[in-house]
Amino acid sequence: MRLVLPILRSCQLMAVLLLAASAPCVMAHHSFAVHFVDDRVIDVSGTVTAFRFANPHGMLAFDVRKEDGSVEHWRAETNSPNVLRRRGWSKDSLQPGDSITVTGFPSRDGTPYMRISRVKFADGRELVGQGMAAPADDKE
Repeated sequence: MRLVLPILRSCQLMAVLLLAASAPCVMAHHSFAVHFVDDRVIDVSGTVTAFRFANPHGMLAFDVRKEDGSVEHWRAETNSPNVLRRRGWSKDSLQPGDSITVTGFPSRDGTPYMRISRVKFADGRELVGQGMAAPADDKE
């Protein structure tokens, strides 16, 4: 019995440590509805500054020239690389300098952040992200 008690306590301690260590992983993933308005779609046109083709979500950064001439920095999230590959995307799909129009779901907090439904290039090519959204009803 003397040997069993320390082993049992060690196992309990390990279980608690494993749970604590895994908490950030569980908290890192978020719900679409928490961050994005699902019943509103916008079009935002700009120039690609960066594209990250990595888990857990692809991330697009692009600059938008506003009417007053100032530049607003936007970010747009999309699916995981695994899903994107099946939809025809690659790590080279978006390059800095590409002129694009992003159609997608705006952030709930009003920041220049969105979930990509599709990306349209100046030459007419399109990439599909979060399914095809209805035509945008707001111009940003």
